[in-house]
Amino acid sequence: MTAADIVVIGTGGGGLTIAAELGLAGRPAVLADQPRFGAALEAVDAAGGIELTFRTSLTDTASPARLAPVAATSADPAAAAEAAELVVVCVPAFGHEPLAEMLAGRWQSGQTVLWVGEPGGSFAAVAALRAVGRRVDVTFGDTNTLPYYGALVSGPGKVGAIRKSGGTLVAALPTGRLDYVTGVATGIWPWATPAENVWETLLLNFNAIDHVPAMLLNLGAIQQPDATFTLWGAGGTPGVVRVIEALDDEYRAMRKALGIANETPYEDYLVGQGLAPRKGADLHETLQSSLLPTLRFRCGPDALDHRFVSEDVPYSLVLASSLGRELGVEVPVIDSLITLASVASGRDYAGEGKTLAGWGLAGAGVEGLRAAVEAGWW
Repeated sequence: MTAADIVVIGTGGGGLTIAAELGLAGRPAVLADQPRFGAALEAVDAAGGIELTFRTSLTDTASPARLAPVAATSADPAAAAEAAELVVVCVPAFGHEPLAEMLAGRWQSGQTVLWVGEPGGSFAAVAALRAVGRRVDVTFGDTNTLPYYGALVSGPGKVGAIRKSGGTLVAALPTGRLDYVTGVATGIWPWATPAENVWETLLLNFNAIDHVPAMLLNLGAIQQPDATFTLWGAGGTPGVVRVIEALDDEYRAMRKALGIANETPYEDYLVGQGLAPRKGADLHETLQSSLLPTLRFRCGPDALDHRFVSEDVPYSLVLASSLGRELGVEVPVIDSLITLASVASGRDYAGEGKTLAGWGLAGAGVEGLRAAVEAGWW
C-alpha cells in the first residue's frame, strides 16, 4: 500500500491526529473533508503538514510538537476516497449518514474502510449502499472509540492528544474479515484489539456511558454563565457515578442478549485505556483517580447544545434504546436519560434520533441482527 492510497476523512481532533500519526510513521495520507471545512485543509497546506503534540495529560505543556507530513489535502472526499485502497473516516456520529450517502456511489471492490471514533459507521455505509441498490465487495470496519483521549484542535493545523494504551476495539463487517481488519488497525494503533462483531463495538460506546449522566445530573452547574466545571471531578459524585454504572449495566445486558461474550464493565476499561492507574474500591474511586476529573467543561446557558448531549443522546442512547426493544432488554436508565435530555433541551430526541429502522434492521430479532453482521449485508 503506497502513501497516496490512504485517505483520512475528517479534520476534527480525531481526524487530524490519525493523519498525523500516519505521517509520523512514514505513511502520509491524503487528508480530505467537505468544502465547508476548507479552512482546516488550507491551514495544513500552509504549514506543510499537521502540528501534532502527543501529551502525557490534559495539562501537559512540556511535550514537544512535531510536524507530521500529509500526502495532499482534498476538499472532495468522495473523489479522494474513490481512488484509495484504505479510507479512514473520523467524523462525528451525526456525520455518518450524510457521508455514507455521499460515498455510496463511489466505493470500489477491494477497498477497506475503517470508521474510527463513534461506532456505527459501517452500518450507515451498508444502509446507504442498499438504498442505492449497490452491492460491492468493500471491507468495512468500526472502532468503539477513538484510539486517543483528549484529541483537541489547538489552532489552525494544530492538534494535541493522548495515546490510549488499550480499550480500542475494532470489528469487521462482514465478521469473517476480522483478522484482516484487525491487522490493518493494529498497523496504525498497536493497542487496538479485535471485537467479536460490530454489535460489540456499538455497545461499547464510552462516550454515551459517561458523558450524558455527568451533563444532565449537573445541569445547574453547567448552565452557569462564564464558568468552568469539572464534570467528573466536582460533578462525579457517588450518585452520578451510580447512574454511569447502571447505564453500563444496560449496555452489557444488550451485549449478552446478542450472545457477545465480552461482559467487561466500564470501570475495567478506564484502567485498560490507560486513563486510570488501577481499579479502586469502587467505580467512584477509580473514576476519581483517572484523567477524566482534570477535564474542565466550559459552562454557559447553551451547555446542552454541546456534543456530550446533542450528539450522544440522539445518536447513541436513542439507538441503544431501539436496540433494547429489539432484543427484549429493558433499558430504563437509557430511556430516562433520553427523556430528561429532551425536556431540558426542548427537543424530541426520541423522535429525531437514530434507530435500527433507519438502517433497515427493525424487526430482525436477535438471529437476524447477528446474521446481518456475519454476512455484512441484510
